[in-house]
Parts: sequence; structure tokens; C-alpha cells
Amino acid sequence: MPTLEFFFDVASPYSYLASSRVEAIAGDCGATLQWRPFLLGGVFKLTGNAPPATLVPRARYLFTDLQRWAAFYGVPFAMNPSFPPNSLQAMRALTALPPEQLPAAAHALFHAYWVHGRQFDPEVIAAAAGEEALARTSDPAVKQALIAATQEAVDRGAFGAPTFFVDHDQMFFGNDRLPFVEQALRTA
Repeated sequence: MPTLEFFFDVASPYSYLASSRVEAIAGDCGATLQWRPFLLGGVFKLTGNAPPATLVPRARYLFTDLQRWAAFYGVPFAMNPSFPPNSLQAMRALTALPPEQLPAAAHALFHAYWVHGRQFDPEVIAAAAGEEALARTSDPAVKQALIAATQEAVDRGAFGAPTFFVDHDQMFFGNDRLPFVEQALRTA
């Protein structure tokens, strides 16, 4: 059974879009899906990469592209006026969760920000991930786990979000690479 790792940050609109498809792709291909929270800002810092929205021509195209992808996937999407958000506490809360609770909490946070225009404030995080996960966002072990996951992704070649790994070593970057992810899973 192939493994699909999905490195994501809820601050990433393309991670939101990919999250709407990744479970179905893994299921259709008989793959084990691992949701891997990491901190996109940390990835940018470690790699010297820059967020697409920081370059004016890319920013203009980004918003149009996101709307096109959302329409193509048939998922709701609204550009949050506070973009880019600070997702640190939300990503720590996701990191604090057991793997079986992670997908539902991530979907709730994605929807809160990218559909309903909410912020990643403590109330929203607690509603999505639970009070216990919110409380653990200041736990040094949780902080270190998120740092380690971010470093691991970068060490394996990640430079943005979403990043996918098929069977640990085949990396794919971006929501638009999901067809290649699916192809790799089918031939793994």
C-alpha cells in the first residue's frame, strides 16, 4: 500500500484547495494518507523563498487563479481580507492532535478562514481542534514538533505548500500537481 504525505499550512490557499481532493485521491489509489502540518512561514525562511502574494504581478494572478481552481473543484472559496494570516497557533494546535483527529480539525480551520472569512483566533482554533489542543499550543514539545516537521519537509526538498511525498521520496509541489501525485500512487 503506497503512502501519501500531505504537508500543509492552513494559511495556504492552495493547501485548502488540495485538502478538498487529497483524501479522495488517496482512497481511490488505496494509499495511506498522512496529514503533515508544517509552518509555511518557516519553510519560506529556511529556503529563502517568498510568498507569491508579495510580488504584485503574481498577487494579481494568484487571486484569479484561486477562484478558477475553487470553481473547477466545486468548492466554496472567499479571499480573506486579512490574507496572509498568522497561522502559528493554529498549526501548533493541529500538531498537538492525534493523527486520526487531524483531518477534521484541518478541514474546519481551512473552512473557517477560506470560506467564512474568520481569523485563526483562539475561539476558532478551539472550535476546530478542541480546547485541549489549543491549550497545548504553548507546550514546548508541540512547538518543537512543528519546528521539526517544518525542517524535515525542507530537508526533503519542500519550498512551499502544499507539498506531497509519495512513498517518502517522490516529491510533488502544488495543488496543480495532484494528477501527478495520483499517477505516482497508482504506479507505486
